Amino acid sequence: MKNYKDYGLYINGGFVKGEDGSFSVLNPFNEEILGEAPIASARQVAQAIDGAQKAMFEYSKLHAWEKAEKLLKVAEFLKKNIDEIAKSITLETGKPITQSIRETHLAIDQFIWFSEQTKRIDGQIIQSRNENTDVYVKYEPIGIVAAFSSWNFPLLLSARKLAPALAAGCAVIVRSTDIAPLVGMKLFEALHEAQFPQGLVALLCGRASAISSLLMHDVRVRKVSLTGSTAVGQQLIRDSSITLKKVTMELGGHAPVIVHDDANAQEVAALSVKVKFANAGQVCVSPTRFYVHEHIIDTFCDTFVSETKKLRLGNGLDENVDMGPLVTQKRLEEVESFIKKVKQTGGTILTGGKRAEGFSKGYFFEPTVIRDLPNDSYLLCNEIFGPIALIQSFNDLGEVFKRANSTEYGLASYTFTSSLAKAHLTVKHISAGMVGVNSFALAAAEVPFGGIKASGFGRESGALGMQEYLQSKIITQRFLGL
Repeated sequence: MKNYKDYGLYINGGFVKGEDGSFSVLNPFNEEILGEAPIASARQVAQAIDGAQKAMFEYSKLHAWEKAEKLLKVAEFLKKNIDEIAKSITLETGKPITQSIRETHLAIDQFIWFSEQTKRIDGQIIQSRNENTDVYVKYEPIGIVAAFSSWNFPLLLSARKLAPALAAGCAVIVRSTDIAPLVGMKLFEALHEAQFPQGLVALLCGRASAISSLLMHDVRVRKVSLTGSTAVGQQLIRDSSITLKKVTMELGGHAPVIVHDDANAQEVAALSVKVKFANAGQVCVSPTRFYVHEHIIDTFCDTFVSETKKLRLGNGLDENVDMGPLVTQKRLEEVESFIKKVKQTGGTILTGGKRAEGFSKGYFFEPTVIRDLPNDSYLLCNEIFGPIALIQSFNDLGEVFKRANSTEYGLASYTFTSSLAKAHLTVKHISAGMVGVNSFALAAAEVPFGGIKASGFGRESGALGMQEYLQSKIITQRFLGL
């Protein structure tokens, strides 16, 4: 299996060493050093931008079918190397191998779907009010894209930015997450094998603030796409104003789940446990605030707790493991601090609530279920991003809609009911970019993904995701001699 030393930064068509040293990458399962990843210098960031500028001109010479063929080659390479790539995801993030394999398949879907979209960049013809005149709308690539990905889905989130940008005809510079740089390197190996023009794609590793400052202040970079925290998104938006870059922001979430009285409490609870504790709850659309009707809440809680206690913690490379560790010591301490707040303000811990026993190393925290927090509890109001589920009771629809919408976030939300009327009413009143009705499945290559309010704006994936990397050009053409 290839490791960090076999790759490096990816600049101008090849892997190169970092000029500013290296940093250690840790395995969150046992805290051992997996390897040393390179740090890009300011000169190397400039090289990446210069190369991207030149490569876009070369890329524009390819017709849509040629671009589609290259995107499909990326997908084919990823397919051939699923096992190795999934293992890298698990080693760097700690998530169970079955979840890493699924992430790899979802990333492959991005390149397959957008290979078709490159052939479907349609324009418009507008009827002119002027004689002998036609008006056209043409869509063109926006330019060089700076893509900042996150560590919780290191392959998929980068693919969501690369695939539509390349399909649109853009050059892309990816700043890799420090937590999972090897995954990024393996993705760029696939891009290398597809033989895009030299410089069209670049991978940079190193301190985020140093790399982002150079990318954000360069006028040639015309588009920014971030998956990250709301605070980081706010900073990049401020920075983007200097050169008026277009931005797409996929930020934090604190997803509510409204379980109506006609739902099957046991079935919904069992399904919820599987989704809630996937990737140790480190998922932006993770269902976290469960608002359950008072008539079924006891049954719901009993099943939820019972299923949670069945979860097996351990090394993500073990196929029998259901939940791995949190990704860093910092995350572990933050999640632990949430429990201290519960003990100060009230709420009943039904199970979990502490570091997992039986592990001398690794960032393990027990899957935790908490019931009946005060409505103004810190946990109900702020993103958790960890293995903590909050269960609250309700008996009034107007009240539960208000409570579900009470945070600054508006990414994902869910509802479970056998009533079409209640489903329609819930969808209408929930403030979120995405709503799942009797389902937690929201993300797919063909579906626009994104939120509102402090969860960001713009969309990834789907036809709307493609539009994020295009800009319109209006052409007014008058025919002479008619």
